[in-house]
Amino acid sequence: MHGVPSPRRIAPEMDCKEFRERHAPFVDLMCSAHDEHEMREHMRVCFECAQLDTRIRRSLMLVRSLPRIEPSANFRARLDAKLRAVALEPAISVPKPMRFSVRAFTSIAAAVAFVTYLASDLVRRSEPPEIVMAPVVATLPQSEPMHVATPAMVAAVPTGMSVWPAIMLASQAQIQFVAAELASER
Repeated sequence: MHGVPSPRRIAPEMDCKEFRERHAPFVDLMCSAHDEHEMREHMRVCFECAQLDTRIRRSLMLVRSLPRIEPSANFRARLDAKLRAVALEPAISVPKPMRFSVRAFTSIAAAVAFVTYLASDLVRRSEPPEIVMAPVVATLPQSEPMHVATPAMVAAVPTGMSVWPAIMLASQAQIQFVAAELASER
């Protein structure tokens, strides 16, 4: 087995993201022959990447075909002179004191007052109006005198009938006891 070459594994197809990442070396002819082959195979099956390659190559041809810009003969001397002049100027310029006239001060004060008025009016309008309602007075309702254990109630519970009357009686028992207590205090 030492003398038999192993079969070359076939790499999975290149995806578009990998194509874009490896495109610059491909255009600059800085990739290996194997990578170049993979890039060309991907462009053969992927229309969008082939269009991208064409657009980039055309734009590079356009830029390369532009005429070369040559600076004038004394460009360097003028640039150096400008740089020296800028370096000699103080970095921080001290502003001159401002003088306001009475008219300017009055105008600024009026503008501040007007903006303050508008802001307070806006705040006033955005607050919800206060609603005043009459006070609520609660009174104990008149209740019918109920006996705690009427014969009908006592008869209904042991016979297997519905227990809802007992539940209703239990829920109103507190009211009945309070009403009986209040009646006895009078």
